[in-house]
Amino acid sequence: MQLEHLFDVDWTYSLMRWLDPSPGADGRVYGQGTGSFSGRLTGRAEWSNFPRLRDGYAFPDARGAVESSEGGFVLFTLTGMSSLTDGSGVHVMMFMTKDEPHLWLNKVIAVGEGSVDADAGILAMR
Repeated sequence: MQLEHLFDVDWTYSLMRWLDPSPGADGRVYGQGTGSFSGRLTGRAEWSNFPRLRDGYAFPDARGAVESSEGGFVLFTLTGMSSLTDGSGVHVMMFMTKDEPHLWLNKVIAVGEGSVDADAGILAMR
């Protein structure tokens, strides 16, 4: 196995609903939005996310689809951990597709680092 750069992604929330953590309970966010992929996978994504909030961190649980600029689509999941204090994060993505140009993604576990501006609803990942 080896690590190699696959793509960069810019995510933008179009909808966010927050439930702040309370004593003894996690918080939650429901969000949905779009993303722009560039690199070995290029295209536009639509997604939704239902992260858990705890102790200053968000734990994303996102699902979505990338409409590839080459035609076809790629489904994805995204999990990980993001600091709500400094905006840094580490994320894991997995993929599923039936489209020939991207079948290789069915065997990929992608690890990315990124930054989040929760107030602006903007995320960047590499």
